[in-house]
Amino acid sequence: MTTQRVYLLNLILILALVLEGCSRSGAAAPEPVSQPASAVPVEAGVDVAPPAPPAPPAQAATAAPTVMTEEAAPSGQLAALIAEPVSPAPLNRTVNILLLGSDRRPKEVNWRTDVLMLLALDVENSQAAAISFPRDIYLDVIPGHKPNKINVVDYLGEKDEPGNGPDLLASILEEKIGVPIHYYLRFEFESFKQVVDALDGVELNVECRVYEYLPEEDIELYLQPGLHRLEGKMALGYVRARNQGGDLERARRQQRMVLAVRDQLLAENQIPHLPGLYAALHDSVKTDIGFVDAIRFARFALNLSEDDIHGMVVSPPDMVRADWRGGMSVWLADWPKIAEQIQTVFDRPPLLETNTVGAEGDRVQCP
Repeated sequence: MTTQRVYLLNLILILALVLEGCSRSGAAAPEPVSQPASAVPVEAGVDVAPPAPPAPPAQAATAAPTVMTEEAAPSGQLAALIAEPVSPAPLNRTVNILLLGSDRRPKEVNWRTDVLMLLALDVENSQAAAISFPRDIYLDVIPGHKPNKINVVDYLGEKDEPGNGPDLLASILEEKIGVPIHYYLRFEFESFKQVVDALDGVELNVECRVYEYLPEEDIELYLQPGLHRLEGKMALGYVRARNQGGDLERARRQQRMVLAVRDQLLAENQIPHLPGLYAALHDSVKTDIGFVDAIRFARFALNLSEDDIHGMVVSPPDMVRADWRGGMSVWLADWPKIAEQIQTVFDRPPLLETNTVGAEGDRVQCP
């Protein structure tokens, strides 16, 4: 198996396993980290050798020792982060990955970000969290550009300079929520369909009726509550539909779909499909996560149980409110409140409970 293939398969594991995890035992997780990053984005799949381990950093007399149980020290950015002191704020001591889903289509110039999640890996306490931001949050300041929705920032950054999109979006979020963002991973929806088809479809428990026609992809979606096996085109419709619950309900469905893909990989022995997954992602996933660190994140995720995975959707009435700006229906964000609330994500019940309709979940009834 080539270096490119191993690299991308580990990225798949990060995406699928971080949000739910499993109870397998594995290697010890790396030490907690805390520091924003400025690494240059690297296209996934580039066949480069992992960087040599850096020399051990000097430790202050009062700093806690760094204990490593792996055969080799972490590489590059992760190694530098480990040496930093730990902040008391929960999301300032996690490894934070910006997950972006683009609706970019072949031969089309303009595109938007329809999936916007922050994945937080708390390696010190063996837990992880997924925080979803609605794509229609309005930003009154975008450096070098006019005010607009948050879902165009990645595109605008890429238009300014190829490779700059995730950096621009990460810098805005870092300033707004006071949380460092260390890495990014961007995928396109066309590759998402191909991944689901490579798995022979994904089995999903649909809680609330979903119906919509998406003209861009010619998807006619009508799903009643119950267990469904969705092929790629219908799975894309499920995560993009907005008729029921708008941005907020879609963000919750996106989290549920990631869980379903993870379940599919583990429950049905999908190893024979991995070459197809690699082929699907080769040209449409970009990230600045290095090869060695991707393996470490996957190993960490394998240690997690479902009770260690938490989640949150930035939602009204406290964090955002509906309004109009520039002729657009938008969410106006209370950024200080969002910054406060996301720091409590690990105090919430597990993601599988909060993402469920009913008295215990974030949704009392279907929209």
